[in-house]
Amino acid sequence: MAMKLTRYIRPDCFLPLLQGRSREEALRTLVHAVASHGYLRDEKDVFAKLMERENIQSTAVGNGIAIPHCFTDEVPDLLIAVARAPEGLDFDSFDGKPTHVVFLLMGNRQEHSLHLKALARIARLIKSTAFIEKIVTSSTVEDMVKAFEQEEAKI
Repeated sequence: MAMKLTRYIRPDCFLPLLQGRSREEALRTLVHAVASHGYLRDEKDVFAKLMERENIQSTAVGNGIAIPHCFTDEVPDLLIAVARAPEGLDFDSFDGKPTHVVFLLMGNRQEHSLHLKALARIARLIKSTAFIEKIVTSSTVEDMVKAFEQEEAKI
């Protein structure tokens, strides 16, 4: 059976209006949202791991999408948080365009293959411009989850 990302998405961490201009501000806000819902205890450590990865190479993949990711022992397997930035963020994307959707993945190191499968699955989903448009226009968590469910049913 194929992996379903909706199993790992935390709807309570959906940020429909991510504030900030830089990737640092965006990641700090996202990590804080995840921590404030009780999924993380040490948000400074997780933020540092994400920035360490970003400093190696930006996780902005172009077309307004970024997929920051890291490993942390604080999550049992995999956690995905999604945020929209309608105004756009400077995520140092290779295409120079602002980032409008951020898919934050945090995986447990013991579940390395799950983390990689999730990255691959998101990469497949974002090939669909219809999916991206649905995520960009999702103002509610229900709309965002529905977009994932509909697109995952196709692959």
